[in-house]
Amino acid sequence: MNRTTRATLALAALGLALGGCTGSSEEEPKAAATPQDKWAKSLCEGLAPTTTPVSPPATDGADVAASKKAIVGFLQTLHDRLDAQSAVLKDVGAPPDVDPAAYKKARTSLNSGAATLEDVLKRFKKANPQDAAAMQESLMQVSEALAGSASYQGPLADLSASDANLKKAFENNEQCVSIMS
Repeated sequence: MNRTTRATLALAALGLALGGCTGSSEEEPKAAATPQDKWAKSLCEGLAPTTTPVSPPATDGADVAASKKAIVGFLQTLHDRLDAQSAVLKDVGAPPDVDPAAYKKARTSLNSGAATLEDVLKRFKKANPQDAAAMQESLMQVSEALAGSASYQGPLADLSASDANLKKAFENNEQCVSIMS
């Protein structure tokens, strides 16, 4: 009887031990962060300050010099943000396990956009606010430059288009989602 009791107790203990290992908890265990998840988090934390909304200035046309100054400020802000985003992307480096061409394309897009804005800014700053025709021409150039870049969705879109796992890492990070929306 002593052996039977010990055997029964041993089986009960084994059953309890195995029961504790079955994951009977109602919460799903959280998957370990992948290298891409960690990289996406780092990138989006760096990009967040550069993605707050910015609106074009209201230019009522009453004061051409003031309108020009407001437009220059707006364009400079856009330029500075693209530069800052490029610096963040450079600092975090290429994403792990992703084609390096996608990273290069994202950096090239940011640098190209900043260069375009810099060129537009230089030309617009030279326009004489007293010369209506010159101001109109400069505003048309600004409009054309901004229209050409209106479809650019940013570095996260460039990178997520290159790799499904990286796209998933962006979609799983709240900060990345807020930047992409």
